Amino acid sequence: MNLIEMLNKELIYIADTFDDTDSYYAGFSAFLKEKGEAGDADKIKRLFIKRENIHSTAIGKGAAAPHIYSEEFSRFLFTISLIRNGLDFKSSDKGEVYVVFSIMSDERDVPRHLKSLAHIARMVETTGIIEEIKKAGSKDEIYSILSKYDWNFQ
Repeated sequence: MNLIEMLNKELIYIADTFDDTDSYYAGFSAFLKEKGEAGDADKIKRLFIKRENIHSTAIGKGAAAPHIYSEEFSRFLFTISLIRNGLDFKSSDKGEVYVVFSIMSDERDVPRHLKSLAHIARMVETTGIIEEIKKAGSKDEIYSILSKYDWNFQ
């Protein structure tokens, strides 16, 4: 299984800027509700914020990989967000985050979460995916970039 197989192009979220991670998660959660992927946007926002408050989900090189479990999700979801002007996720490398890889599901998918997180971290560390996504002009371009860098992670 590849990440690209789990990504619905319509769940790619593009925005210019946010004041902070709380406002990003509010906007992203509303986007998921609008797309029919979450019933309670406030609950999803709170779960993401709670996860972020435990420890930053920034993984360096301009990327973050938040992941949550909730009965709100009837299936495993993988999404990508592009924040064009960057956002402070309190990354250990002190850099702004431009690309957010989000993983969401109920608690039955813990192994898939872990495999996906490891795959994302390897991809960010060993490729130029973040720099290319930062320059992308559309969801189609982001999808194509992920296709280019994705590899089997089973």
